[in-house]
Amino acid sequence: MPFKAPHVSFVSFAVEVLPSGITQVMIVETSLHLNPKHPSYNKSAVETLIPAAQKYVSANIEGPASIRLVSTRTGEI
Repeated sequence: MPFKAPHVSFVSFAVEVLPSGITQVMIVETSLHLNPKHPSYNKSAVETLIPAAQKYVSANIEGPASIRLVSTRTGEI
């Protein structure tokens, strides 16, 4: 089942290979500004997106996993 949430434009997956092991990475592209100092930063929307992504990862990925949020907006400070 694909991950769908408000402000999410694209989701992809990667594998991070470290000396300590392999980690699955869910990369979430969002239209939200992610820098809290940006005037258009929407704390509530970011705080809603993060647990939604965490819930999806917990239900769909086995083993070590991480989530990377990437803003598609220009003008990040």
